This record gives sequence, C-alpha cells and structure tokens, in this order.
Amino acid sequence: MTFDRLVLWIVYFSTLVFVWRSLANHPKQWGWAIVCGGIFSFSLGLSFVSITWAAMVGGGLWLLLVLLPILGLRQINQWLKYDEYGRAALLARCLTWLHPADGWGDRVIPLNALALAQRGQTVQAVQSLKPHQTPKSPIYLTAIALEFLIQRQWQEFITWLQSHEGQVPLNFALYHLRALGETGRFDLMLREFVALSPRLKDLGDFERLSLARLYVFAFCGDSQSVSRLFKRELRDYPPMKQQFWQATADWYGGRSHLGQQRFQDLLKTRHHLFKQDIHHRLETPVKPTPAQLNSLSFHILEQLKTTLTQERRYGTPVSAPPAFGTWGLIALNLLAFYIAIRLGGSQNVWVLYRLGALVPSHALAGEWWRLVTSTFLHFGVAHLAMNLFGLYILGKFLEARLGLIRFLLVYLISGIGSMGFITLLALQGSNEQFVVGASGAVMGLIGAIAAIFWQGWRQDKAEIARERLRSIVLIILIQAIFDLSIPEICFLCHASGGVLGFLSGLLVLRKPS
Repeated sequence: MTFDRLVLWIVYFSTLVFVWRSLANHPKQWGWAIVCGGIFSFSLGLSFVSITWAAMVGGGLWLLLVLLPILGLRQINQWLKYDEYGRAALLARCLTWLHPADGWGDRVIPLNALALAQRGQTVQAVQSLKPHQTPKSPIYLTAIALEFLIQRQWQEFITWLQSHEGQVPLNFALYHLRALGETGRFDLMLREFVALSPRLKDLGDFERLSLARLYVFAFCGDSQSVSRLFKRELRDYPPMKQQFWQATADWYGGRSHLGQQRFQDLLKTRHHLFKQDIHHRLETPVKPTPAQLNSLSFHILEQLKTTLTQERRYGTPVSAPPAFGTWGLIALNLLAFYIAIRLGGSQNVWVLYRLGALVPSHALAGEWWRLVTSTFLHFGVAHLAMNLFGLYILGKFLEARLGLIRFLLVYLISGIGSMGFITLLALQGSNEQFVVGASGAVMGLIGAIAAIFWQGWRQDKAEIARERLRSIVLIILIQAIFDLSIPEICFLCHASGGVLGFLSGLLVLRKPS
C-alpha cells in the first residue's frame, strides 16, 4: 500500500464515521454530515482520475475542515478547564469560519458572557445574555441557565431545571448535580448521580463522569477518594481547582480547619467566579455530610468505590510509569526499517532475506535466528505504520498492567512463537512462505489483553472486564475476516500469535501459590 492510498483510506474511513455519528446525534448535525460527505465524495471521484491528486486534495480538505476544527475544539475545552474564557471565545469565533454550521457560532455568546463574569463584570455578563433568552434564539435555554450559574443562584437553577424537565441539554446535568450538593440535598444528589452515570458512559464522556464522581465524593466529605481522583482520572485538572475541591471534601467531611486554610490560600486568585465559590463555602457553616446520609446513599457510595477500583484495574490506565518497553520495541522496528532502506529498500526481497526474513526451509536447516529477526522487519511503510500503531496503542496499556519484564515476555513469545508455528507447518508439506512483520506479536498483545479481561470477568466479576472482553472478541473476529479476505496476509501468523498471547498472558497473570 502506497502512502497516497494510505491517506485516502484515512480520509474515507474517518469521513464516513463522522457522517454516521453526525446523523446518529439528536438533533442531527447536518453541517458535519454535509462537509464530511462532500470530502468523501470528492476524494472518491478524483481517485478515478489520479490517486495522487485525490490524496493531496482530499487530505488537504480533511486537514482544513475536519482535523483543524477538532483540534481547535479540543483546545477550547482545555482553556475552559482553566477558566480561560476570553481565549476560548476568540478561538471559537475563528473556527466558525471553517465550520459555520451546527451552531458552532452560538458557542461564542456564552463564552463571552463567562469571560465578563470572570473579570467581575457580572451585570454586563447577564445583560449580554438577555437578548438570547427568548424561544426564537437557538441558545435560549443555555442563556437562561447561564444567568443562574454566573450569579451562583443554585436553588433558582434547580427550580428552573425542574420546570423544564426533558428540555434542558445533558450539559447542564452536571451543574444540576453540583447545585444539589451546594444546597445540601445530598441524598437526592446521589440518586441523580446514579441516573446520570449510565448516560455519560453510553456517550463515552468519561471526563464529565469523573467530574460527577468528584462532586459526589467532595460533597460527601470523602477526602481520600477525591485525592485518588486527582492522582488518576483527574490528574490534568487545574491545580487551583484540585485544591478547591480537596478543601470542599475537608469542609463537608468534618475537617473544617483544614478546609478553611486551603480556602484562605485560594483567595489570592483574580478569578471572580472562583472567589464567589470560596466565599460561599466560608460563609455557609455545615454539619459533616456522612451524618446526614441515609442507608441507600451509603450503599451508592460504596458501589461507586467498587466500580472505580475495577475501572482502574481493567480500564485504560491514566496514571502509569513511562512505557519504556513499548517505546524500545518501536525503536527497534524503526531501526530495522531504516537499515533495510539504506541497503536497498524495505520492499526488496533480497534485502529482507539478508536481514533475517523468515523462510521456513532455511530456519529448519539451522538458521533459527530468523524466527527473531523476521519479527522486526516490515514490507513497506504501510505495513510498518499499521503494526507500530497497534504496538503503541496496545503496548502502553499492556505494559502498564503487566510491567516491563512480563510485557516483553508476552510480546516475544507471541512474535517468535507465531514465526515458529509457520516454520513447523513447513514440515507438513505446506507451501514455502516468505514472512516478515510484527503482526503476530501485536496480535499476541490483543490475546494477552483478552486474558486480562477474561480473568477480571471470571475471578473478580468485574462488569467493565466483561464488556471489554466482548469488544476484544469483536476486534479479533473482524481481524480474522480481514485476514482471510486478503491472500497476501498471513492469517496463521496472526491467529497463532493471538493464541500464544492469550496463553502467555494467563501464565504471567497467574499468582504463585
């Protein structure tokens, strides 16, 4: 596969996914669907004339109209974390030129209002929202809700939400949770959290889910759980906000002297809304929350802690040591590829043979080292890129779970073992093959991950492990269909690598008796 074709496949796949997701949303995002559908159609049509021009033009349009707005939106969200509303509003205004549809321009008005409020210009912020608080405005619900939130009118916000039940976007559900905590309705807050969590999980909105958990733990006075969130799921949360919510947990957990000291340190901030929150805490004496919770609320809290423990064990690692093993293997593959290029080309069969490609008859004749060297050689850029991408994604996850030594053991057993399996088949009189690539080792990583989730499901009864095991099985089935449909791909290399990875994963996970 050439570089131009690789670019086109990326454009085709990503634009079709965007079209599907845009039309699956409620309301449908017709702007994104039209833009991505147009890029797909134009690139596909141009590919019948020239693959090179289709890759250049389609790739350029994809970068400008898809990737750039996505990266811009990510930067806006990052600035919102740090309450940099002015910068976020400016970038949002610029992005409307690249993507004027789907209400992207409507983001600017709330951001400008928040920027005014952050500077202490609360009256001006509220006034800027007034013209948009009529049903004719596409953001009228947002404008009304934002007025309550800017003025920190938590009880009024709750009352308004109740009167507009079913009409208010999910975005405000998180604020509703906080408002219930701010007004001391802790049992109701926990029941709302139980209803909100599945919706956020279904959307894949794990950042907001972590914030919802933060509010629950903080208002329930669980300082230890708040601290763990900041060490893991919310480790990128701004330090000033971390200190605020840690102080809130102390405040509601009966350690008001610790909370008060933290709040006093935070009063030096120039952010007006933040100061309002601190003054509200200091001016509202509270009884420790645990003494006010009923038995159902305690059960919800304990269940939440169990869920978090399982997610940290079987979910995506958010706080892990550097993946030296993964990066080392990537470096070795790149080095081997560079040497092949220097000697005559990564698609030159003679060069690959000299560097150690697997030829089963030669391996059986005594050249056993080819079982190792062949796993670090690749036939072309596309072959290398796909395997290294899989190694990067899967390797970091698995290395964080197994540690360096056990991770390398699984990788080498799967890679070398899959080459050995192909070699042994030659003894049965099968056709001679010329094999290179880390595909068997990468499939072994998938197999080892499946072993982790299998163990979590069977031994720990972890729901997340069962769900992720299903996803891994689906990936393996899709890979098998893909392998069998393309003659050039060695299906048996992949299959044997996956099986060896699963078995070696179970072996290294086994606890000594």
